[in-house]
Amino acid sequence: MSNIDVAFMLLALALATALAARHTSLPAPVLFAAVGLAGGAAWHLVPSLPPVRMPPDLVLFAFLPPLLMTAAYALPLQAFRRQLLPIVLLAVGLVLVTMGVAAVVGHALVGLSWAAAFVLGAIIAPPDPVAATAVAGKTGLSQRLVVILEGEGLVNDAVAIVAYGIAVEALVSGHFAWGGVFWSLLREAPTGILIGLLIGGGAALLRRHADSVPLEVSISLVMPYLAYHLAERLGCSSVLAVVTLGFMLRWSSFLVSSPVARLAARTVWNFVRYASTALVFLLLGLLIGEIAVGWPGRDVVIAGVILSAAIVAIRIAWMLLVPRLVAALGGSQAVKSSTAEQFVLGWAGMRGVVSLALALALPLSLGGDETRHTIVFLTLIVIIATLLVQGATLMPLVRWLKAGDPEREHRDERRARLKARQAGVAAVRDASTAGIDPEARRGLISDLEAGKLGIAGASADGTCHPRTQLLLQALDAQRDVVNHLREAGRLSDELAERLDTELDVDAMSARGEGTHLTDGGKD
Repeated sequence: MSNIDVAFMLLALALATALAARHTSLPAPVLFAAVGLAGGAAWHLVPSLPPVRMPPDLVLFAFLPPLLMTAAYALPLQAFRRQLLPIVLLAVGLVLVTMGVAAVVGHALVGLSWAAAFVLGAIIAPPDPVAATAVAGKTGLSQRLVVILEGEGLVNDAVAIVAYGIAVEALVSGHFAWGGVFWSLLREAPTGILIGLLIGGGAALLRRHADSVPLEVSISLVMPYLAYHLAERLGCSSVLAVVTLGFMLRWSSFLVSSPVARLAARTVWNFVRYASTALVFLLLGLLIGEIAVGWPGRDVVIAGVILSAAIVAIRIAWMLLVPRLVAALGGSQAVKSSTAEQFVLGWAGMRGVVSLALALALPLSLGGDETRHTIVFLTLIVIIATLLVQGATLMPLVRWLKAGDPEREHRDERRARLKARQAGVAAVRDASTAGIDPEARRGLISDLEAGKLGIAGASADGTCHPRTQLLLQALDAQRDVVNHLREAGRLSDELAERLDTELDVDAMSARGEGTHLTDGGKD
């Protein structure tokens, strides 16, 4: 069987799983991983099929930049800053505490050296940012808590990867220093953020001077990979570089892009996000399934179960502690949540792609073959326990604890539409009356109040009629309302994106641009 045959089999499996995901309440990453896990075990039993192998660095480089980019782009920056203290307590404090607890368990139960035990702790400490983003919006939790969960997922990898590098170096050299972790963070984190800012500024400049929609979309697709690669080459945080780039591109999008370009980029990136999530978790399951068929021994399996229970317990305990820590540090207004909501956030700490890639990236001779083998299998058990068990039970848990609000998004949408219509009407009423018929003005106000948009067109020579200009001003005012609510964390990204799409389509119609996503299309 050729590699092309195998590729088509994987694509067919991914498509079949994607279709099944539409008819189940399971989060998509959980379903893809479960199918991949079963497929990987079955795959190993068919002699004619080649083994599933993918270099860990290639897994991270192929999938992590676009997934981090879309997650950062969707995260409201204003709400992120407001929740920065609890996010740091989770992304830094909880990662380091989990690393220490995992190291103690690994050392005590399977006899790992302290250096090897801390390598294991660094690998399994960070919850997966992709899984967190995929399930956060489906829980019905308040948008404030969703921001905390997603923000934690974006930052904790940077901390864990730095700690992983220090621990691996200690395992090789025989010396471990906690001070090295903090100094590396102080060096790598700011440099990664600086790279993201520089590339984000360059991308905005290029997009401002781009004269075609495909060129703009291509720039937005290339930049995350460039930021990730450059940060890796310079030895700084590639995760923070891509996350910062996502924030920058989100901030500059409405300044440098036309409605046509935004609509095209939104369509392309939605596909990239969905395809990347599907493939990476399917590959994750296949890799786990094939590796896990080798029985590691009863003691390792028991240790993996205990380790999984320990990191879940420490996360739940930490989540219950966070509001008190925030209050003690002077930020008592940052986190307001019930015990049920805190428990759900604790249960949502699933491990996945990054943990597996870090485990498989361990050198074959590191600490002896048996040490590497043990670390990899313990990591697989933790991933299976957290991603599949916690992921599959998250939504039933939310319903049982009544922690989520199924009607929240509907109320948010009604509120956003009402405020946007009021802003649009106010913009028309405050605009200059020069060149506009009073009756047409009243008709435009009436249509805006009724929620009818895209009702004006451009003139034959491409210039805008005064009525069209009024409509565009009204649409800009409505967009400002949506963006304000989104940045404040009062709208989910999915809802805000849907409203933005409506406004972009209406603006294109008003300009007479239609919906052709071709060359040109710039303002």
